[in-house]
Amino acid sequence: MKRAITYSVGTILAFTVMLCIFSIARSEEDINRCLVKYRSEWSKPCSQCQDYSKSYRAYFRNECKENLDIKVASQEADKRWKTFSRLNMQPGDSIVAYACKGTGKYLYWVRKAGDNVIVFPTDEEINHQYTK
Repeated sequence: MKRAITYSVGTILAFTVMLCIFSIARSEEDINRCLVKYRSEWSKPCSQCQDYSKSYRAYFRNECKENLDIKVASQEADKRWKTFSRLNMQPGDSIVAYACKGTGKYLYWVRKAGDNVIVFPTDEEINHQYTK
């Protein structure tokens, strides 16, 4: 009887740990769904670009109810990434990633505001890993 109770408690404990791990992984996956690209544009006038004839802009919005920290990147024709960050982005707020001579490619990273356990890649890491 004592052994059966020990196995039952052990099974419950193992199940609880697995459930917690699944819940953490699930919440990280869900936070990525908060940032949504809702529009993109080519060749629109851009005060940041001298020649905007090949410019690309991607617009992202926080569609969740919690504040987010965001890093977005847009790729230039030379394959380098131009990055933009926003900390504590409120629900409904947006951010634009642009490239003056764009490829139409973009990247983004999302975390709950202030969650410094998740570290965004540096610009150098992005350009090393994703420049192809």
